[in-house]
Amino acid sequence: MNIVFEKLGTEHQKSVMEIFNYYITTSTAAFPPAPLPEQFYSMLIKRSEGLCAYGIVDTETKQTIGFCTLSPFHPFSTFQTTVDVSYFIAADYTAKGIGAKCLALLEKEGKDLGVQHLLAEISSENEASIQFHKKNGFVQVGELKNIGEKLGRKFGVVLMQKNI
Repeated sequence: MNIVFEKLGTEHQKSVMEIFNYYITTSTAAFPPAPLPEQFYSMLIKRSEGLCAYGIVDTETKQTIGFCTLSPFHPFSTFQTTVDVSYFIAADYTAKGIGAKCLALLEKEGKDLGVQHLLAEISSENEASIQFHKKNGFVQVGELKNIGEKLGRKFGVVLMQKNI
C-alpha cells in the first residue's frame, strides 16, 4: 500500500473527524468522552501551528486514512524543544507500517524545527500503542493511574518519551 502525507487542509476535515470520532466512541485511545463536531478540526490545526500536521492519504483510493501531528507540550517557551506526537489511523489500515512512517516523518520534521524531545500520552488500555512506541525508541517515563473515566471504566495515561 502506498501513502502520501499532505499538509492538513479543509479537504481532510471530514475524514479526519470521522477517524478521530471512531476512536472516541469505541475506545480510550482518544480521550474526549463524546464525538466532536467538525468545527473541532480548526482547533486541531491551530494547536499544531508552527509545527506540523499531516493527513495520510492512500494513493490508490485517494482517501484520507489518518492524520499525524506535532503539538506543543506546554505553551511556555521553557519547553519549546518538547512536543507531543499524535497519530490516528483508520482501523482498517492499522498494523501495516503506517504508524512507523508517521513517526519517522514527525521525527524528521521535529528535528528540522529544533525539537529534542517527543512525548506520547497513551491510554493505559492501548497496549498496541505502548508496544509500538517502545519498539520505536520511546521509553516509559511514568503512568498516571486511573485518572480517566470513559465507557464505564477507569483508565490511566502512560507517559512515553523519545529524545531525538
